[in-house]
Amino acid sequence: MLNELNLERLPAPKAERIRREIEECDAIYRTRNDSFLDLSSLHYFHARMLTWAIEELGPSLAGRRVLDIGVGEGHSSVLLAQRGAHVTGIEVSNEALDRARRMAARYQVPVELRQMAGECLEFPDSTFDAVLCISAYHHMDQELASSEIARVLRPYGRVVFVEPLASNPPAWVYRRLARIFRRVATSHEKPLRVRDVEILRRDFSRVHWRGMFLLTTLMIYLDRIWDNTNPFVHRVTEKGFDRLRPLDEALMKIPLLGKIAWKICIVAER
Repeated sequence: MLNELNLERLPAPKAERIRREIEECDAIYRTRNDSFLDLSSLHYFHARMLTWAIEELGPSLAGRRVLDIGVGEGHSSVLLAQRGAHVTGIEVSNEALDRARRMAARYQVPVELRQMAGECLEFPDSTFDAVLCISAYHHMDQELASSEIARVLRPYGRVVFVEPLASNPPAWVYRRLARIFRRVATSHEKPLRVRDVEILRRDFSRVHWRGMFLLTTLMIYLDRIWDNTNPFVHRVTEKGFDRLRPLDEALMKIPLLGKIAWKICIVAER
């Protein structure tokens, strides 16, 4: 369980929501096998998402202090450390943290891992040069998390988010067919809306966003129908993904289409 002193900073309903999130996330991670603790097993879309996000943090991460919020099993933290960053990773789930520690040990990289909620960060002001948040911000109280991230980020520092977007039509259907597709989710998470970006503008001087994955989502969802385990389907959809990606990236330059992408990618600077 999270430190009670930490949660006392939050209103009781928000603290209770985090406790529920911990229980649900722990239950999810207990079902995972060790094949997930392998960078080579990353799904092709996840690998692309992580590559884009880490590159957006800056041309060189060597020696920079980076906060990784919502580390999950540690993929992003390990990749950051491999690029020379001094990584602090936080996560609410004890089960996830245990797996992330094992993954960091497997790849022999130094990563400081702590149990902590993004809404109440236990770091002094201006601690980090950069912040990465992959698929975690939409689990949080965004107003609290935005102000806390801005607080611990140094002036002119950068934070990169990649989150699910509520207005993507296939994802909307997919979330409602969750049991059929074996979708794993917690009860309080809500995909972001484009208008939620305005929350970040209160705390950051520069904020811009783009969509990621539009036509390519057809390949991803087709793979998930077979639970990503059918080798033939996986190979075919991966090739389809690679072929559609350049077209996707061209389409994402059209603002209206960016609003119906699967993921929203946000870069904010203090």
